Amino acid sequence: MTTSKPLFVYLQRPDTGDWITVGRYLQGDDGAGRFRYAPSYLDASLPWSIDPINVPLVSGVTEHLAYRYHGLHDVLRDTCPDSWGRLLLQREFQLSENAHDIDYLRLARNGDRWGALAVGTSRRPSVDLLRSPKLLQLESLSEELLAIYERRPPVDARMRKMLMTTPSMGGARPKGTLRDGEEYWLVKPLLPSDTADIPLLEHFALGWGAASGMRFARSVHHRADSGLSTIRIHRFDRHGDRRSMAISAASLLSTEYPAGQRADWSYPQLAQALQQIGAPHKDRIELFERMVFNAIVGNDGDHPRNHAAIYDAEHSLWRLSPAFDVVPNPDGEPRALSMQLSHGRFDISRDAVLAEAWHFGFDTLADAEIHLDSLLERIRTAFQTLEVELPDALRQLLSRRLARVGEILHRN
Repeated sequence: MTTSKPLFVYLQRPDTGDWITVGRYLQGDDGAGRFRYAPSYLDASLPWSIDPINVPLVSGVTEHLAYRYHGLHDVLRDTCPDSWGRLLLQREFQLSENAHDIDYLRLARNGDRWGALAVGTSRRPSVDLLRSPKLLQLESLSEELLAIYERRPPVDARMRKMLMTTPSMGGARPKGTLRDGEEYWLVKPLLPSDTADIPLLEHFALGWGAASGMRFARSVHHRADSGLSTIRIHRFDRHGDRRSMAISAASLLSTEYPAGQRADWSYPQLAQALQQIGAPHKDRIELFERMVFNAIVGNDGDHPRNHAAIYDAEHSLWRLSPAFDVVPNPDGEPRALSMQLSHGRFDISRDAVLAEAWHFGFDTLADAEIHLDSLLERIRTAFQTLEVELPDALRQLLSRRLARVGEILHRN
């Protein structure tokens, strides 16, 4: 399914919350995607580009071309579902596994998209609201996600229908969005194939990072009467009916995931991109801290779709988003990360961590070394405070990892 008809791109204004038509996307006969900002949007002199790096608001530039993702612009690819959501759409619409990204863009509902963009065939914005289960339905939501994952008949037909119409959020694990008051939460249950209690492990890692002084997404761990372990993670791109503009690190780095070249997946390059879009200096320092934290806990799933920037409407600037999808690998001892710690270096070592420290905003190597050693102490202290929350096996796993990697990263 491809189209020569335009798709209009809508944006919820960060200042007023009004939906406006920001531009038009068209896939050309040559396979390249073409995006044009709407003349009405340009005439209004509004300051928000949908992608400040790849689709900037530049005087005299009338068209932005895209070749990655079968001609879909990076930021539009961000609004598409990843593997779990794609699986749901494949089942719902009989799509092949080789369906183009634009198929998922068109078929995913606007209500559950990540960030503040939506698409449609009408020139005027047409955006549906997100219908989500409530907190009291968390156990039913988790059970239905497992039933879909295992290809079982519906446990709750109404819940199944709701989940099948909201497949937009990314990631490989089954997930659904839940609403509690004005807040939205992403729900992920334990899977039969998990070799450890992944929901509990992710919840602990998020709390550990926050206790170490970093901005990590809030989470709550639940244990159902049936014994099912589930995590719910705060969706920082939503509050009530207001959505926040968001963009993945994959888009900021102009690289594909999962098909992109790992040579383009780099923490220092992401730090440079944050500086380019006007994020404050402290965000680059925090990115350095998250890189170190991922190395210590063994989160080798730190690929460029698991980092993002979010628009802070109150202060009118882009920020590094809260950390999310921080899951220590429960099997083995990771010796490298998915993202480069410095040019050509994926290995977890003090040299690799410090080799390009200036990109993170450190004035000197000595300043970076002092900060690293202080950070290691903060991470150790936070673990000692929180480790009682873990069962023995997971506590021993992370304690060994903290000791081993801490020794590798510590000053000799």
